[in-house]
Amino acid sequence: MVVAACCAFIPATARAIGTLNIHQGTGKLNTYKDVEIKVFSGSLFLTSDDGNGTIVITRAACSFQGEILVCFPTAAALVQDGESSALNLKSGTLYFNSTNAAQPLSRSSAKLPPNSVMATLALNDGTSINVTGRIDEVIGQ
Repeated sequence: MVVAACCAFIPATARAIGTLNIHQGTGKLNTYKDVEIKVFSGSLFLTSDDGNGTIVITRAACSFQGEILVCFPTAAALVQDGESSALNLKSGTLYFNSTNAAQPLSRSSAKLPPNSVMATLALNDGTSINVTGRIDEVIGQ
């Protein structure tokens, strides 16, 4: 499970303000604004504003660094047109702040805003996926 421990107490917000950037190995950059960020049964769902695509991170190794939950994903998929395709992950890091205050990131002067997520995934084909935003909703099992 990715984030069940960190996000159990995050209240649902009216609308996430998430941004997802997909930089393909070919150099093409796709930016998606107003991405919906949800946690459902321990998995992280990142859905485009038009609902046409969702990246799902289903498994990760996680531990706390202070108040921030840091996760290293081991399984993710793209769900599009009713079909699921596994993403060939090379590496990745997810940061979750489930508190109501900005929290410092380890070894950085940057802070992660309250109830927010920041993630970077690298795929074996050279594609990188970056997301930042406020967690929209947490749905338990």
